[in-house]
Amino acid sequence: MKLPRVLQNRWCLAGSAVLLALLWQAAMVHSRYGGNWTSLYYSGARFSLPPELEGRTYRHPDSFGYDGQFYRLAAHDPLGLKGYSPHFDAAFYRKRRIAVPALAWLLGFGQSRLIDYSYLAVIHLLIAAGVVLLSRVAQGYARHPAWGLAFLLYPATLNGIARLLPDLALGVAICGFLLWRQERRLWAWALLAFGCLTRELGLVLIAAAVGQELWRRRWALGALWASSALPAFAWWVSIGSGGGRGGGSGNYRWLGGHAFVGFFERMAMPVHYTEYRPAELALQVADVAVMASLAAGSVAALWCWWRNRDGDLEWLALAAVSLAIVAANPHFLQDDYSYPRAFGLLAGPLALMALRGPNRWLAVPLGLLSLRLVLVMLGLIILSLSD
Repeated sequence: MKLPRVLQNRWCLAGSAVLLALLWQAAMVHSRYGGNWTSLYYSGARFSLPPELEGRTYRHPDSFGYDGQFYRLAAHDPLGLKGYSPHFDAAFYRKRRIAVPALAWLLGFGQSRLIDYSYLAVIHLLIAAGVVLLSRVAQGYARHPAWGLAFLLYPATLNGIARLLPDLALGVAICGFLLWRQERRLWAWALLAFGCLTRELGLVLIAAAVGQELWRRRWALGALWASSALPAFAWWVSIGSGGGRGGGSGNYRWLGGHAFVGFFERMAMPVHYTEYRPAELALQVADVAVMASLAAGSVAALWCWWRNRDGDLEWLALAAVSLAIVAANPHFLQDDYSYPRAFGLLAGPLALMALRGPNRWLAVPLGLLSLRLVLVMLGLIILSLSD
């Protein structure tokens, strides 16, 4: 059966994805937050704001807010010239992830009145780029380009839509690197560097690329991919560090404390969803399914690598198994928006292996992660309609 034209052109697919994302955001902004688009940054009333941003920012009452509020501050003051550090939870920790805030600052020409909108535009440009690149990856696997729309359901993309979090840039980096690592190595290098400047998890992408080349004894190419971490290291050194609030100490205390077993501990400690009481049981069942799939996905990644130690996706999944060791903390796994975007780095390559074929079951972890986020986003819409 011939699909509609909109599903055959990757640019139409990208536009459709952006439109769907904007429609969800507009529904939330106008039904819950009085039409104030800064509500999507989820700035909490318990954190202070610079005076010039206070008057035009929607503050979520009696809340510490969420991470997007700090990346917004980084976009307004990427070079630390305005003295915004006291308004961060941990300035060094947040400002290390400068890629998306810096793009927003550039797109907004450094003008404070434009940056809130340019940041939103950057998120949607990344959605479009992810759809286009995934479409091309799918075509390389002899699949229909309409599979590019699946980027809209990537956990980090859903987080970018719901909370303006920048992690979807890692998904863009993965797709672009897979496309260009052979023929456009400068672009592939730039995307690895971009991923590392987006979040420290970008080092996982670099480790996978370097590991594969060392396995093949292609030393020069391994050194090239390793050098893509240098811009991030240079940036981290340039911004310095500090302790306490506005610094960065203590942000990783949860790392490594419950290696792998944390998935099962989380399953044994169901969260009580008082805000979503009618759907509480469904959410708890979904939690159990997601945790089980992440544990199984970690084992599957090792199995896939052992069967094909030359595959780029297999090396990426292998490197991402490290998350099951360092990030399987039950406390971290309770956060609806944090763990999906981190473990999407493990589930994403497995899903791409399923797209490549023939083991379609490898897509289950990503499907369940995405479904879990979709349930939360649907819950917010239902709450809005019932208010």
